[in-house]
Amino acid sequence: MKHTPQDPSLLSPQTMKRWSVFSSGNYPYVCARVRAKRAFLLPIDTYRKLLLMDTYQITRFLGESQYKKEIAELGGIVKGFQLIDLALNKNIAEVYQQILGYSDGDLTTMLCAYLQREDVWNIKTILRGKSYHAKPEEIMKAIRSAGRYPESYWQAIVQKSKTVQEAIDLLKGNDFYPIVAAFKDDWETHPDLCENKLEHAYYRFLLNSVHSRSEANRLFLDFIQEEIDLVNIKTLLMTKYESVEPTTIASMILSAGKIPEKTIQHLITTPDFTRFLEELSTLPEYQSIRDHLGTIEQTKSLNHLIRALEKHHLTRATKKSYLHPLSILPILDYFIRKRIEVENLRILARAKEKGLPEQTIKELLVIP
Repeated sequence: MKHTPQDPSLLSPQTMKRWSVFSSGNYPYVCARVRAKRAFLLPIDTYRKLLLMDTYQITRFLGESQYKKEIAELGGIVKGFQLIDLALNKNIAEVYQQILGYSDGDLTTMLCAYLQREDVWNIKTILRGKSYHAKPEEIMKAIRSAGRYPESYWQAIVQKSKTVQEAIDLLKGNDFYPIVAAFKDDWETHPDLCENKLEHAYYRFLLNSVHSRSEANRLFLDFIQEEIDLVNIKTLLMTKYESVEPTTIASMILSAGKIPEKTIQHLITTPDFTRFLEELSTLPEYQSIRDHLGTIEQTKSLNHLIRALEKHHLTRATKKSYLHPLSILPILDYFIRKRIEVENLRILARAKEKGLPEQTIKELLVIP
């Protein structure tokens, strides 16, 4: 699919905009295919069983599940956590591309735009890897070819570059190259801020790819705005907890979410974390973290709060997908659930390999 010129995921943003105005999509068909795939997602009880397994047992379990093809293909090359990690990356990329292959018209346009977050992830991964002089094979283990560009594209960049600057030069022609080229000289000193600029660019691209002329597009826009709110609240929580300067926080906040800009600015300028939490209580999202506030002092981290926010976002997305069963929402809900499943399995495998306690692992998971 990725190698054909007609592939919508290879179209320019300008072409994508024209598509979003004049075309629709085969929502009933794609939603039916997604429902079938959703039946293979791991139930909650399975996670309880996995928590009791070691890495070998988890690998064996995955080899008898929907991941068996990837486990079998890679089993002779790598073992342990690396096998699970590579298999998960390969599986999710194939699943996402299958769903894109089912779709057409405006639906394809929106899904392709949404999945370009995988391309942003890969750019960050490559630049981080080059910063730490990681071996090409180590960088490639973290690459996820579920976005616009195939694995061979990323492999060429990783293999041909030795430094961050060389990798950025090889990204020329990529949708995000102008952003990356602009911070080329700043990456080594301010990588976090540079990554944040990529996030901003991704969401601008995503919002620009859709017009609100149809109900389908409005539902997609609503979903993205709620995701932006989630990202912003997580950013605010982490930066206020770390007492980051307000001007720096402001530069990290994404625009175009549902939370009013005035409210965001007020939260940014609160004098301390305690006052910040008090002001945050005016937002609906606060209810999802209220019962977890005590864990901050106990664990000296925000892990429980972040997981609660992510679970709240997932639950809300699922409820809306039920209200609009023949829209883009059930597809996006599946994308989120599939991504969370893969992340949960990756966390489980890594934690088991490191010998972390069961309770610690459980706290790191987002259980739907």
